Amino acid sequence: MNTFGVTESRAARRSARGILTAASAALIALSLAGCTTPVEGGNATSEPTTTPGVTTAAPAAEPLVIPTCEQMLPESIALEYLGADGELLPTEGDEGPEEVPWALYAQGFDPLLDAVAQRNECIWGFSDDFHSFFTIMVADTSSLDIAALEAQIDVAGYESTPNGDVETYVLQEETSDGYDYPTIAVVNDLWLFAELTEPEDSLRVLNAMLDEVRTLNPTRGY
Repeated sequence: MNTFGVTESRAARRSARGILTAASAALIALSLAGCTTPVEGGNATSEPTTTPGVTTAAPAAEPLVIPTCEQMLPESIALEYLGADGELLPTEGDEGPEEVPWALYAQGFDPLLDAVAQRNECIWGFSDDFHSFFTIMVADTSSLDIAALEAQIDVAGYESTPNGDVETYVLQEETSDGYDYPTIAVVNDLWLFAELTEPEDSLRVLNAMLDEVRTLNPTRGY
C-alpha cells in the first residue's frame, strides 16, 4: 500500500488550515485596530464644556423728574373730591389764593423745603371760591439730611400710618370747618405731601401721586 501520497496530502491540508487561521486572526486584529482612536498621553477623559454666562446690566437710573402740577395727579381723581367745577389753580399771581396755604410751612418745615433740590407744590380747588381746596407736593430730598426731615415729622406731631411698604405719616389738624389730614410719604429720595379732609382721601391722593412719579421715572425703582 502506498501511504506516502496520503500522508503528504494530509500535511498539506493541515498547513493550509494553519495559514487560513493566521490570516483570519490578522484580519480581526486589523479590524479592531481600525475602530480604536489613538489617545496621546494616556487615557482620555471627557471634559465638560463651559459656556460663559451672559450678564445683563441693570438699566442706569436716570435723573429724577419731578412732575409738573398737570402731571402730578390725574384730573379724574382730583374731581372726585371737588366735583366737575374743580380745577388746578395757579399758585402765583392774582388768579390764585392771596396766600398759598401750605400746612408744611406752618408746621416748621420751611427750612427743609428751602433746602430741597427741587419741588413742585400744587393746589386743586375753585377759581371763584378759595375756601375749598386741597394741596399736594412732590420734592426731591437728595440734598437733605433725611434724619432732619424725619425729626421734623415727629416734632410736628405726625404719626406713622399703614401704607404697604411706603413710609407714610398722617396728622389730624383741626380747622374752622372740621379737620384736615395732612399726609407725608418718604420714598427713597422723594418727599410727597397731600392734605384733604379725610385721612383715606389724603392717602389715596398720595398713592396716586406716587404712581405718577413712578411712570415718569421708570428706572429709579420707586
